[in-house]
This record gives sequence, C-alpha cells and structure tokens, in this order.
Amino acid sequence: MPYPAPSKTMRPTCKARGRMMRSYPFWLLIFVLFIQIKMLASFCRRAYRKVTGHKPDHFDTTVPRQIPKTVWMYWDAGESSAPELVQMCIASWRIMNPTWDVTVLDASTAGNMVDMPIGATDIPVQSYADLLRLRLLRQMGGVWADATTYCVQPLDCWLPLVAQRGFFAFTWTPTDRWFIWPGVRRSLTNWFLASETQGEIISQWEMYSFAYWENRKKPHIYFWPHLLFEVLTLLRVRFRKSYASIPKIGCYGSHIVHDCVTRSRDEGIVRKVLLSGVAPVQKLRWDWSDEQVERAKMLLSNQTI
Repeated sequence: MPYPAPSKTMRPTCKARGRMMRSYPFWLLIFVLFIQIKMLASFCRRAYRKVTGHKPDHFDTTVPRQIPKTVWMYWDAGESSAPELVQMCIASWRIMNPTWDVTVLDASTAGNMVDMPIGATDIPVQSYADLLRLRLLRQMGGVWADATTYCVQPLDCWLPLVAQRGFFAFTWTPTDRWFIWPGVRRSLTNWFLASETQGEIISQWEMYSFAYWENRKKPHIYFWPHLLFEVLTLLRVRFRKSYASIPKIGCYGSHIVHDCVTRSRDEGIVRKVLLSGVAPVQKLRWDWSDEQVERAKMLLSNQTI
C-alpha cells in the first residue's frame, strides 16, 4: 500500500535537515544538488514559454536523413585488374546490397563522374582516392567503401540508424586505439563513409581537403584527411557540433578478421562476432600473402546473412 504523506509534525526541521545532509555521502549531496539545478532550469524554461509563448521546433534539422543508395568504390587500375581479395570485396557489396547501385571507378572513369581539378597521376593514388571520395559524397551522396572492405551485413539493416544525422564514419574510440598503437592516433577512419548530398560535415571536409592540396604534390602524412578532420572539429564550432551528434561506433569490430589473420586469434570467437551482426563491415588488406587471404576467405565464408 502507498505510504501516507508525512504530517507537518513528521517533517524534519531545518536543524534536523542540516544534520541529515551532513550525514549523507558526498556523492549523494552532489546528486541532490544536480537534481535541484535541473529542476530550476526546467522551471525557468517553462516560465519563459509562458511569458513569451515561444516553443522551439527544429523538425527540419532533426528529422532522420536518408543516404542515397549508391556505393562508390575505386581501384586505380580497374576492377578487372584488381587482386583476388579486392574482387571478392567488391562482389560482397553487390551480393549483400541488391537494391543499391554499386559503382566501381578507376583512374580513367573517375574524372567523368565528378570534376577533379587534380589528376589521378598528379599525386599519390591513396591521396587521390581520399579526395575523390569526399567530392563524390558531397556532390552525389551515398556510401564510400574502400575496395578492401568486405560487406558482412546488408546496408539496409544497419546504416539508416547510424547515419540518421546525414553522416557516418567508424571511429577509433579509446577502447579500440590499442589496435593502431604505436601508430599515429586518429579519431576516425575514412575507408567507409556515408553522407547525404551536400551535408554539413562532408562539405566542410571536402572544401578544406582540396584547399590543402593546392600546389601540393605529396602530403605531410599518410593520414592527412583523418588529422584534418580533427583540426576542423577544433577550429569550426558548427562542424564540431555536427560531428558530436553522430553515433560513434568503434573500429576494432571491423578489423576483427584482420586481427585474426595477422595475430592468430580464436577463430570461434571471430565467427560468433561475424554471425552476431555487430561488425557489419570488415576492413582487409589487398597485399596479404596467399595464406592470409585464404584464412580471411575461410572466416568470411558463410558469415553473411
């Protein structure tokens, strides 16, 4: 049965309340203070609404966005000339996403799709691909998947949820960063990107990336786009706020096959992870040995739904 409300005689006096507060643990005092601050802030907002009649409505900016159903991929020499592992990866995107348009570009066709002021032979191929993905996603939207990424789960099963703010990239969370130690620490990856057309994040990232490459033939570092992204989060308030609203999913799950192939992890655990659906994409390497490629194929076989 519900407890009766305390009578006036039962309510603690100011002195008694003070003794009670002094006997509380410090964390509990902080918690009670936190509650009071929250309630006061809510009271002020309600008073403001009552006086002004104003009520915020940000439907247009908060409604979940949709990503165009195109997957962009690139292999400089062309798909037919790609190594076996790359062709296996490309095939996985087509098989798992039959309602998506999977477009594989190369050095001779990329310039026909978007205007690239920098030629494929003018800068390192990796840097050209870095710029190409940003321009494609800004102008046309969709998904960029490196030619060494393997699709384990259909995009329609998980991407709409994580990309509902109009952008998504896997991130190196503090829990995951041991995997890239002692390499250059970075906050996100760009081997898988999803963006709406002309999105806030992709547009700023693309603009500053092309500005960086003006009159330049090589980058200061291989991971220049990742570090540029971090600089933009420091210098651009709007960019930082946009990125803060993006769901963060760690990168290690997408490297678990890579880790198993190179470090001999428990294959049973890896298979369970792949079957569970928590690692929908796997990042592989095209330059693995034949033995490593066969092991990756064995792990990935029959793992897709």
